[in-house]
Amino acid sequence: MRIGFGLEPIKGLSIDLIIYLLRKILLEHFEFNWRIIPKVDLVLKSLGSATTTFHLPIYNRDGFDFSSINTRYEIQISEVISFVNQRKDDLNMIFVLAHAPEDPNHSYKLMFQRLAQINAPIVLENVAGQSEEYFLDFYRQAKDFLGAHLAGFALDISHRFVTDPENWLNIPEELKEDIAYVHISDCTKTEDLHLPLGFGELPYNEFFAFLKEIGYNGVINQELKPNGDQAEAIMSSSQLCIKPFSKTKYLRMKFRGAIMRLILKRRRKDFTEVIGRTADEIGYDFV
Repeated sequence: MRIGFGLEPIKGLSIDLIIYLLRKILLEHFEFNWRIIPKVDLVLKSLGSATTTFHLPIYNRDGFDFSSINTRYEIQISEVISFVNQRKDDLNMIFVLAHAPEDPNHSYKLMFQRLAQINAPIVLENVAGQSEEYFLDFYRQAKDFLGAHLAGFALDISHRFVTDPENWLNIPEELKEDIAYVHISDCTKTEDLHLPLGFGELPYNEFFAFLKEIGYNGVINQELKPNGDQAEAIMSSSQLCIKPFSKTKYLRMKFRGAIMRLILKRRRKDFTEVIGRTADEIGYDFV
């Protein structure tokens, strides 16, 4: 099991420093979006052997996604495809991730044609608020069109919990069999807040028991929006993710966390621009 973290450039910290520090606490995977394209050389400076996932644009934040029929976004979409195809090996990229369509003016066929141009395995994520029926219809059509190019289902368990907190773990068998990648963050029953584990209502230990039951052994990627004072919470959340799966990794991560506290104290001046700031002020914005 590998524990990961979703990242993009944020105000006040260089992204290579963030990756360096997260690697020090034994995180082994990172998820990026298209905002890292101008910073890719900084990413590579600290990435090392860690693997990555590239999250494609999303409608609620970017104004378009890969299903959008509005021609004004064709250039951006082409640039994203070109970047992924050129830099996927440099970034140790294992997946490219897309949401089910959220643009009201969308085309499944156009989305599938665009995804087919990407020379990396595709995973498809469920979205908070979308019905099971909508996602299943989309996923089945994607599977028919993309074939083996579709690596599987990107399960965002927090999205499922917010959408239906009574049936969040009743995952349809055809999706359960296809789980290739996992997103997690804490939340309430009504809001997708992207909190470190332990700060919300998600019964994450029930979910980890589910993953063990089905034999999942891939990436658990944390999609968090921490504020500038939550370095400790990030370390704790990461430890909670690995603890049910590997006692050895858990103990190593705890030891590294203790060392990291000393490093953060010594390097406090590097964090003056984020300390005391909210998640929105420092620029995290995952959906």
